[in-house]
Amino acid sequence: MELDPRAYWIWLQRALGAGSGKAARIWREYPSLRDFYRAGAHEWRLMGLFSVREVEGLSSCPLEDAAQVLQSCARRGQTVTTLDMPEYPEPLRQIPNPPCVLYVQGVLPDFSSRPAVAVVGTRHASAAGRQAAFQISSGLGRAGAVVVSGGAKGIDAAAHQGALSGGGVTVCVLGCGIDYPYLLDQKPMRDAIREHGALLSEYPPETPPSKTSFPIRNRIISGLSDGVLVVEAAGKSGSLITARFAADQGRDVFAVPGGISQPGSLGVNHLIQSGAKLVTCAHDVLEEYFTRYPNTIKKLPREESCPAPAPATAGPSPAEEAPAPEPLPEGAFSPAAAAVYRALTEQPRPMDEIAAASGLPVPELFAAVTELELAGRIRQHSGRRYSL
Repeated sequence: MELDPRAYWIWLQRALGAGSGKAARIWREYPSLRDFYRAGAHEWRLMGLFSVREVEGLSSCPLEDAAQVLQSCARRGQTVTTLDMPEYPEPLRQIPNPPCVLYVQGVLPDFSSRPAVAVVGTRHASAAGRQAAFQISSGLGRAGAVVVSGGAKGIDAAAHQGALSGGGVTVCVLGCGIDYPYLLDQKPMRDAIREHGALLSEYPPETPPSKTSFPIRNRIISGLSDGVLVVEAAGKSGSLITARFAADQGRDVFAVPGGISQPGSLGVNHLIQSGAKLVTCAHDVLEEYFTRYPNTIKKLPREESCPAPAPATAGPSPAEEAPAPEPLPEGAFSPAAAAVYRALTEQPRPMDEIAAASGLPVPELFAAVTELELAGRIRQHSGRRYSL
């Protein structure tokens, strides 16, 4: 029985390690990965491309393990796409070090036919930063752009949830295997992303994250995208690594400015000083792509893609009694947000009870909760419980 050609790519990625830039050259010089595999160590050395350690890895990595990875992915409902397949995202194929293999759950959008914007930033985001990421991503989603991010807390989560609230498509690029139990409190959001976009990783099932896997992963976030928008980043952060990848890959770089006294503003303000486009709303990003994607991007009115931020209200201290909740202004919130608001009281309720009371599906529920939280109408408690 002939071995699945994808197994050779899995073998190559395991042998060279994630992030290697040598796969593209191998693909150019050999008709197929099967031919490269059969060439053997002597010919690999003659290429002058590999270190002694890499040749040892190519020689010792069992091809049978790669075949087992394919079987595992089939059981888990993960699609395996390799660099030589037409389904592989074309923008990613053009970067200097494209991943040999992509593991996917959900459906990848056509990155060649509509704009994709990565929205990234700190995990320790301020309320204003989360609100900016949410509102801009919602506008991008409504206009037809794909929102790409990394699935972490803070800015990443707000970006994904904003795209979902705008009825858009979002892609989450992970620094571990898709099904690895990383940030379990973010799992409901990832489930929603799977239904309205895709989860993506270059790491096979059950691969744990590491200190190096996230910086390596960031080249994929920028490589999939036409531009990278940074919302809140300290002077040294993974988001700035993604911005550097974007610049090296010929992508646009955008940044939301911040106050000079805020720790999360140092990185974004430096990006603007270095030439990144200053962004205050989705329109500032979208206008760069109207002519490039005339048939797939909607020209939203500026006032729609640049909504005025809702005033946040500070919650009472633990020693104070919370005031009676005010009714939501007519038409100021989405119908889903209004349904969640009606389902809540001053006593924290878990998400499953809110879902049952509101009758909302998971994607709409998370978008509605985020909308209300960013507006200061509800508060989050431990265990993903919410109250007015």
